[in-house]
Amino acid sequence: MKFLILFFTLMLQRYRAINRSTTISRSFTKWFNLFQKRNWFIKLGRNGRYIVVVVIPSILVGGTFVLFEDIAWGLPAIILEIALLLYILSHADFERHVAQYSSDLASGDIQGAYRCADQYLSVPEIELSEELAQMHDQVCHTILHRWFEFFFLMIFWFLVLGVPGLLLSWFSLQYSQLVHCGEKAWRPLHWLEWIPARVLGLTFALAGNFVRAINVWQKSLWKLRAPSDAVLYHIALASLAGRGDDSKGLSNAELDTKEACDQMMELQSLHRRSAAIWLVIIALITIVGGTLL
Repeated sequence: MKFLILFFTLMLQRYRAINRSTTISRSFTKWFNLFQKRNWFIKLGRNGRYIVVVVIPSILVGGTFVLFEDIAWGLPAIILEIALLLYILSHADFERHVAQYSSDLASGDIQGAYRCADQYLSVPEIELSEELAQMHDQVCHTILHRWFEFFFLMIFWFLVLGVPGLLLSWFSLQYSQLVHCGEKAWRPLHWLEWIPARVLGLTFALAGNFVRAINVWQKSLWKLRAPSDAVLYHIALASLAGRGDDSKGLSNAELDTKEACDQMMELQSLHRRSAAIWLVIIALITIVGGTLL
Protein backbone atom coordinates (compact mmCIF):
# COMPACT_ATOMS: atom_id res chain seq x y z
CA MET A 1 0.00 0.00 0.00
CA LYS A 2 2.86 2.39 0.75
CA PHE A 3 4.14 1.90 -2.79
CA LEU A 4 0.78 2.91 -4.26
CA ILE A 5 0.55 5.92 -1.94
CA LEU A 6 4.05 7.00 -2.89
CA PHE A 7 3.45 6.36 -6.60
CA PHE A 8 0.26 8.43 -6.72
CA THR A 9 1.90 11.19 -4.70
CA LEU A 10 4.86 11.44 -7.08
CA MET A 11 2.56 11.43 -10.10
CA LEU A 12 0.41 14.20 -8.62
CA GLN A 13 3.53 16.15 -7.66
CA ARG A 14 4.86 15.85 -11.21
CA TYR A 15 1.72 16.74 -13.13
CA ARG A 16 0.11 19.05 -10.59
CA ALA A 17 3.26 20.78 -9.42
CA ILE A 18 2.90 22.46 -6.04
CA ASN A 19 5.90 24.69 -5.49
CA ARG A 20 7.03 26.40 -2.32
CA SER A 21 9.05 29.60 -2.27
CA THR A 22 10.83 28.54 0.90
CA THR A 23 12.03 25.35 2.57
CA ILE A 24 10.67 26.48 5.94
CA SER A 25 7.17 25.33 6.84
CA ARG A 26 4.93 28.17 8.02
CA SER A 27 2.75 25.72 9.97
CA PHE A 28 5.69 24.34 11.93
CA THR A 29 7.05 27.84 12.48
CA LYS A 30 3.76 28.88 14.08
CA TRP A 31 3.82 25.74 16.23
CA PHE A 32 7.40 26.43 17.34
CA ASN A 33 6.61 30.07 18.12
CA LEU A 34 3.93 28.98 20.60
CA PHE A 35 6.66 27.61 22.86
CA GLN A 36 10.00 29.27 22.23
CA LYS A 37 9.55 32.28 24.53
CA ARG A 38 7.85 30.49 27.41
CA ASN A 39 9.98 30.16 30.54
CA TRP A 40 9.07 26.55 31.25
CA PHE A 41 10.01 25.62 27.69
CA ILE A 42 13.40 27.33 27.91
CA LYS A 43 14.15 25.54 31.19
CA LEU A 44 13.55 22.11 29.63
CA GLY A 45 16.99 22.06 28.04
CA ARG A 46 17.98 21.09 24.52
CA ASN A 47 16.65 17.52 24.59
CA GLY A 48 13.47 18.46 26.41
CA ARG A 49 12.62 21.16 23.90
CA TYR A 50 13.21 18.77 21.03
CA ILE A 51 10.91 16.16 22.60
CA VAL A 52 8.11 18.68 23.18
CA VAL A 53 8.24 20.32 19.75
CA VAL A 54 9.20 17.34 17.58
CA VAL A 55 8.84 13.90 19.15
CA ILE A 56 5.49 14.21 20.95
CA PRO A 57 3.64 15.79 17.96
CA SER A 58 5.10 13.11 15.66
CA ILE A 59 3.71 10.35 17.86
CA LEU A 60 0.31 11.97 18.44
CA VAL A 61 -0.37 13.05 14.87
CA GLY A 62 1.13 9.86 13.44
CA GLY A 63 -1.02 7.78 15.78
CA THR A 64 -4.11 9.60 14.51
CA PHE A 65 -3.26 8.55 10.95
CA VAL A 66 -2.92 4.95 12.12
CA LEU A 67 -6.41 5.08 13.65
CA PHE A 68 -7.89 6.18 10.32
CA GLU A 69 -6.59 2.97 8.71
CA ASP A 70 -9.48 1.05 10.31
CA ILE A 71 -12.16 3.40 8.94
CA ALA A 72 -13.87 2.87 5.55
CA TRP A 73 -11.33 0.31 4.32
CA GLY A 74 -8.53 2.74 5.06
CA LEU A 75 -9.54 5.22 2.33
CA PRO A 76 -9.45 8.28 4.65
CA ALA A 77 -5.95 7.30 5.77
CA ILE A 78 -4.77 6.89 2.17
CA ILE A 79 -6.12 10.30 1.16
CA LEU A 80 -4.61 11.99 4.20
CA GLU A 81 -1.23 10.34 3.69
CA ILE A 82 -1.12 11.41 0.04
CA ALA A 83 -2.04 14.97 1.05
CA LEU A 84 0.66 15.00 3.75
CA LEU A 85 3.31 13.66 1.39
CA LEU A 86 2.32 16.20 -1.26
CA TYR A 87 2.68 19.01 1.24
CA ILE A 88 6.10 17.85 2.47
CA LEU A 89 7.56 16.96 -0.94
CA SER A 90 6.41 20.28 -2.39
CA HIS A 91 9.28 21.85 -0.41
CA ALA A 92 11.75 19.70 -2.36
CA ASP A 93 10.99 21.17 -5.77
CA PHE A 94 14.05 23.17 -6.85
CA GLU A 95 13.77 22.35 -10.54
CA ARG A 96 12.48 25.74 -11.64
CA HIS A 97 15.36 27.47 -9.85
CA VAL A 98 17.88 24.97 -11.22
CA ALA A 99 16.44 25.53 -14.70
CA GLN A 100 16.82 29.29 -14.29
CA TYR A 101 20.37 28.87 -12.99
CA SER A 102 21.28 26.60 -15.93
CA SER A 103 19.61 28.98 -18.38
CA ASP A 104 21.66 31.90 -17.09
CA LEU A 105 24.84 29.83 -17.37
CA ALA A 106 23.97 28.70 -20.90
CA SER A 107 23.46 32.31 -22.00
CA GLY A 108 26.73 33.38 -20.38
CA ASP A 109 24.97 35.49 -17.75
CA ILE A 110 27.25 34.68 -14.80
CA GLN A 111 25.84 37.49 -12.67
CA GLY A 112 22.29 36.22 -13.27
CA ALA A 113 23.35 32.72 -12.28
CA TYR A 114 24.98 34.15 -9.16
CA ARG A 115 21.81 36.04 -8.17
CA CYS A 116 19.70 32.92 -8.69
CA ALA A 117 22.10 30.78 -6.67
CA ASP A 118 22.34 33.35 -3.87
CA GLN A 119 18.58 33.88 -3.62
CA TYR A 120 17.19 30.39 -4.19
CA LEU A 121 19.87 27.69 -4.16
CA SER A 122 22.41 28.60 -1.52
CA VAL A 123 22.26 27.87 2.20
CA PRO A 124 22.83 30.47 4.97
CA GLU A 125 26.06 28.83 6.12
CA ILE A 126 27.69 29.02 2.68
CA GLU A 127 29.14 32.20 1.23
CA LEU A 128 28.84 31.99 -2.53
CA SER A 129 31.99 32.83 -4.45
CA GLU A 130 31.88 35.15 -7.44
CA GLU A 131 34.20 32.77 -9.28
CA LEU A 132 32.22 30.44 -11.52
CA ALA A 133 34.02 27.23 -10.52
CA GLN A 134 33.64 27.76 -6.78
CA MET A 135 30.07 29.03 -7.04
CA HIS A 136 29.03 26.09 -9.21
CA ASP A 137 30.66 23.61 -6.84
CA GLN A 138 28.74 25.10 -3.89
CA VAL A 139 25.46 25.10 -5.83
CA CYS A 140 25.88 21.41 -6.76
CA HIS A 141 26.70 20.59 -3.15
CA THR A 142 23.59 22.41 -1.90
CA ILE A 143 21.21 20.89 -4.45
CA LEU A 144 22.49 17.40 -3.70
CA HIS A 145 22.00 17.79 0.04
CA ARG A 146 18.60 19.46 -0.21
CA TRP A 147 17.31 16.77 -2.54
CA PHE A 148 18.40 14.23 0.04
CA GLU A 149 16.89 16.01 3.05
CA PHE A 150 13.63 17.17 1.51
CA PHE A 151 12.96 14.16 -0.68
CA PHE A 152 14.80 10.91 0.00
CA LEU A 153 15.02 11.28 3.78
CA MET A 154 11.25 11.80 4.00
CA ILE A 155 10.41 8.87 1.73
CA PHE A 156 12.85 6.57 3.53
CA TRP A 157 11.35 7.07 6.98
CA PHE A 158 7.80 6.98 5.58
CA LEU A 159 8.52 3.53 4.14
CA VAL A 160 10.23 2.31 7.32
CA LEU A 161 8.00 3.77 10.06
CA GLY A 162 4.97 5.10 8.23
CA VAL A 163 3.50 8.51 9.00
CA PRO A 164 5.14 8.78 12.47
CA GLY A 165 8.56 8.33 10.84
CA LEU A 166 7.71 10.82 8.12
CA LEU A 167 6.62 13.43 10.65
CA LEU A 168 9.62 12.81 12.91
CA SER A 169 12.04 13.44 10.06
CA TRP A 170 10.06 16.44 8.76
CA PHE A 171 9.68 18.10 12.16
CA SER A 172 13.36 17.43 12.96
CA LEU A 173 14.44 19.06 9.71
CA GLN A 174 12.20 22.07 10.29
CA TYR A 175 13.35 22.40 13.90
CA SER A 176 17.01 22.35 12.89
CA GLN A 177 16.37 25.16 10.38
CA LEU A 178 14.54 27.36 12.88
CA VAL A 179 17.15 27.12 15.64
CA HIS A 180 19.99 27.36 13.09
CA CYS A 181 21.83 24.59 14.93
CA GLY A 182 22.48 27.01 17.79
CA GLU A 183 21.17 24.41 20.22
CA LYS A 184 23.05 21.58 18.48
CA ALA A 185 19.71 20.58 16.98
CA TRP A 186 21.67 18.86 14.23
CA ARG A 187 22.35 15.91 16.54
CA PRO A 188 18.92 14.24 16.31
CA LEU A 189 18.75 15.07 12.60
CA HIS A 190 22.29 13.75 12.09
CA TRP A 191 21.32 10.32 13.42
CA LEU A 192 18.05 10.33 11.48
CA GLU A 193 20.09 10.98 8.35
CA TRP A 194 22.88 8.50 9.07
CA ILE A 195 21.30 5.33 7.63
CA PRO A 196 19.39 6.99 4.74
CA ALA A 197 22.55 8.82 3.63
CA ARG A 198 24.49 5.54 3.37
CA VAL A 199 21.57 3.85 1.61
CA LEU A 200 21.29 6.68 -0.91
CA GLY A 201 25.05 6.65 -1.38
CA LEU A 202 24.83 3.00 -2.37
CA THR A 203 22.04 3.90 -4.78
CA PHE A 204 24.27 6.56 -6.35
CA ALA A 205 26.87 3.85 -6.91
CA LEU A 206 24.29 1.62 -8.61
CA ALA A 207 23.07 4.52 -10.74
CA GLY A 208 26.54 5.73 -11.73
CA ASN A 209 30.13 4.54 -11.85
CA PHE A 210 29.82 1.61 -9.45
CA VAL A 211 33.49 0.63 -9.22
CA ARG A 212 34.69 4.10 -8.24
CA ALA A 213 31.69 5.01 -6.09
CA ILE A 214 31.61 1.80 -4.04
CA ASN A 215 35.15 2.40 -2.83
CA VAL A 216 34.22 5.86 -1.58
CA TRP A 217 31.02 4.46 -0.05
CA GLN A 218 32.95 1.79 1.87
CA LYS A 219 35.36 4.37 3.29
CA SER A 220 32.50 6.52 4.61
CA LEU A 221 30.26 3.68 5.78
CA TRP A 222 31.30 3.62 9.44
CA LYS A 223 32.34 7.23 9.90
CA LEU A 224 29.69 7.87 12.50
CA ARG A 225 30.16 11.62 12.81
CA ALA A 226 30.73 12.39 9.14
CA PRO A 227 28.04 14.88 7.99
CA SER A 228 25.55 13.38 5.56
CA ASP A 229 26.09 16.16 3.02
CA ALA A 230 29.84 15.45 2.84
CA VAL A 231 29.27 11.69 2.55
CA LEU A 232 26.76 12.04 -0.27
CA TYR A 233 28.79 14.67 -2.06
CA HIS A 234 31.94 12.55 -2.31
CA ILE A 235 29.97 9.46 -3.36
CA ALA A 236 28.09 11.48 -5.99
CA LEU A 237 31.37 12.79 -7.38
CA ALA A 238 32.68 9.26 -7.71
CA SER A 239 29.42 8.12 -9.31
CA LEU A 240 29.75 10.64 -12.13
CA ALA A 241 32.18 8.99 -14.51
CA GLY A 242 35.10 10.96 -15.86
CA ARG A 243 35.16 13.63 -13.16
CA GLY A 244 38.63 13.00 -11.78
CA ASP A 245 39.35 11.73 -8.29
CA ASP A 246 36.73 11.87 -5.60
CA SER A 247 38.49 14.53 -3.57
CA LYS A 248 37.82 17.20 -6.18
CA GLY A 249 34.65 19.15 -6.70
CA LEU A 250 32.28 18.91 -9.59
CA SER A 251 34.03 21.94 -11.02
CA ASN A 252 37.59 23.05 -11.58
CA ALA A 253 39.58 26.20 -12.17
CA GLU A 254 39.08 25.97 -15.93
CA LEU A 255 35.33 25.41 -15.78
CA ASP A 256 33.29 27.21 -18.44
CA THR A 257 29.54 27.75 -18.63
CA LYS A 258 28.93 24.80 -20.97
CA GLU A 259 30.73 22.39 -18.66
CA ALA A 260 28.78 23.78 -15.70
CA CYS A 261 25.47 23.17 -17.51
CA ASP A 262 26.54 19.63 -18.44
CA GLN A 263 27.53 18.89 -14.84
CA MET A 264 24.19 20.16 -13.55
CA MET A 265 22.36 17.92 -16.02
CA GLU A 266 24.43 14.93 -14.90
CA LEU A 267 23.63 15.63 -11.25
CA GLN A 268 19.91 15.93 -11.98
CA SER A 269 20.06 12.73 -14.02
CA LEU A 270 21.72 10.96 -11.08
CA HIS A 271 18.81 12.05 -8.88
CA ARG A 272 16.23 10.74 -11.35
CA ARG A 273 18.00 7.39 -11.81
CA SER A 274 18.30 6.94 -8.06
CA ALA A 275 14.59 7.70 -7.56
CA ALA A 276 13.69 5.21 -10.32
CA ILE A 277 15.83 2.51 -8.69
CA TRP A 278 14.00 2.96 -5.41
CA LEU A 279 10.58 2.89 -7.01
CA VAL A 280 11.51 -0.46 -8.59
CA ILE A 281 12.85 -1.79 -5.26
CA ILE A 282 9.70 -0.70 -3.40
CA ALA A 283 7.48 -2.25 -6.08
CA LEU A 284 9.36 -5.56 -5.85
CA ILE A 285 9.13 -5.58 -2.06
CA THR A 286 5.38 -4.89 -2.33
CA ILE A 287 4.86 -7.69 -4.86
CA VAL A 288 6.99 -10.24 -2.98
CA GLY A 289 5.41 -9.28 0.36
CA GLY A 290 1.92 -9.62 -1.06
CA THR A 291 2.78 -13.03 -2.57
CA LEU A 292 4.20 -14.33 0.71
CA LEU A 293 1.13 -13.20 2.60
